[in-house]
Amino acid sequence: MSALTPASLESNVLALRLRELAGEERNVQVDFLLHLDEFDRRRAFVEIGHASLWAYCLEALHLREGAAGRRIQAMRVLRRFPILEAPLRDGRLCLSTVALLGQVLTEQNVGDLLARAAFRTRAEVEHLVVSIQARTAPRAGLRKLTERAPAVVGAALELPQAERAEAATAPGPAEPTLGPGPTAGALPAHPPTLAQPKRRAETLAVSESQWSLRVTLDRACKEDLETLRSLLSHKVPDGDLAAVLREAIRCAIEKHGKRKGAVAPERETKGAKQATDEQAGTAAAAKPSEGRTTIPAIVRRAVWKRDGGRCAWVGPDGSRCKSRWKLELDHVQPASLGGPSTVDNLRLACRAHNLLHAERSFGREHMDRFRRDAGDGPTPPAHADVAPLRPVMQLGRWAP
Repeated sequence: MSALTPASLESNVLALRLRELAGEERNVQVDFLLHLDEFDRRRAFVEIGHASLWAYCLEALHLREGAAGRRIQAMRVLRRFPILEAPLRDGRLCLSTVALLGQVLTEQNVGDLLARAAFRTRAEVEHLVVSIQARTAPRAGLRKLTERAPAVVGAALELPQAERAEAATAPGPAEPTLGPGPTAGALPAHPPTLAQPKRRAETLAVSESQWSLRVTLDRACKEDLETLRSLLSHKVPDGDLAAVLREAIRCAIEKHGKRKGAVAPERETKGAKQATDEQAGTAAAAKPSEGRTTIPAIVRRAVWKRDGGRCAWVGPDGSRCKSRWKLELDHVQPASLGGPSTVDNLRLACRAHNLLHAERSFGREHMDRFRRDAGDGPTPPAHADVAPLRPVMQLGRWAP
């Protein structure tokens, strides 16, 4: 049975069909949010090889950043306020307006705000939100200031050379640098009635090989940055912030990279044998440590190099997690069960997959007591009796 093409429909029929399709799209969208909520509650994205729900939406569902962000935000607001399901289905609210309202919704005002935001545009709902929760600071980053408003809220970093050249053609004063806090000429800010979410720093591409870093610093961090500029005044005589930050980042990578095993020491200690990390790692693997709780640095480096500095978990579809966030060394045979700290018994795992392996080894109820932050939060009580792994997800494995 072939469907009629849009070109063959009368205008009034076409309009009716569009209304039907819009309603169907909203219903599918809400069903998607409900399924996504359940998927997130079970942390099923970990079991099939993804480090986070965000990574799953991008890599498995092929949503782009904006689409994934709107759906995850709307899902979490809908989880807190199930009453929003009907307004989403009939079009009174959409993903964007739900995400905006989520900043100020409470059990006491949800009914009133729902009525005031019904069928409103994003701009109108945004105005409604800021009328309840005032904005006290501009978006994080560097902005050109006019002479009538010379104050800078917080500290900002200079733009790269390419962006400074472009900004020089625009009206306004010379490029701002790290300076003191707000002056007396700053406009008074209204205190917010509710806590305002912290804005994330951004790195924006300005050319093929340059990025602009937009970040807000507190007073202590600004003072530390000024101190570092002074300490590097001989090496970076012009005080260029990009050069100062690069030096700080390189020092931090060297320090923490050695601890994680991502960076090899520059020179061997006196009397040490001249051996490669691969040879030393093989030797360490051949001699399992007995009762040792620490992992030798040379073993860490060998494991890091073998796994490429990424999580080694592979999902049932053969795709590897490859997350670089919160990497940990995981024992194939748990150390508490006698597993040695050798190259063959170690692998890199992001925290989510390290916890998944621990749940498989010791049980979910036992591991719920050791979760360290909200991102690794315990299994919701409503799903505490759900089997931690389902047969279809048992195919998950580790990269060889």
